[in-house]
Amino acid sequence: MSATARPDIAIREASAGDAARLSLVADATFLETFAGMIDGEALVTHCARHHAVDHLRERLAGGARAWLAELDGAPVGYAMLTAPELDASGPGDIELKKIYLLSRFHGGDTAARLLASVIAGAAEHSRLLLGVKDDNHRAIGFYAKHGFRQIATRRFDVGGTLYDDVVLARDLEQV
Repeated sequence: MSATARPDIAIREASAGDAARLSLVADATFLETFAGMIDGEALVTHCARHHAVDHLRERLAGGARAWLAELDGAPVGYAMLTAPELDASGPGDIELKKIYLLSRFHGGDTAARLLASVIAGAAEHSRLLLGVKDDNHRAIGFYAKHGFRQIATRRFDVGGTLYDDVVLARDLEQV
């Protein structure tokens, strides 16, 4: 086993009953990733709106799918698939809306395992899309390593403040 493998981190598909776990890890990872890079009030507003337990429960009940990465039962990361909300989407597309992992678990295989779960869950679709902040070079590099390429740009609203994103796509036939 390599030094970066973490077999003690379990990946499982979440249900609507996991909305509180998803909310907790969504807030923690979003704040950890963007505090100091995005306006603090915008961060708080975004988390309150998009990571609220009821909002996540409704997303899951409405057809979204999510996966949790857990260590000893504590959520340390997650990913979410939704119907596409990106202007660059077309027939057969699905969107990776969220994929975050607490930073102390970066550099191992957990993010790749989360992404593999998402790709397997998106198998009936032809293309997987996502948006990522244009200066998040680590994430962009990770996605490029996993077969994503830039297809567009967009403006992304975080709590009423607009930021630039790149839109990436990966053909799912290459799985």
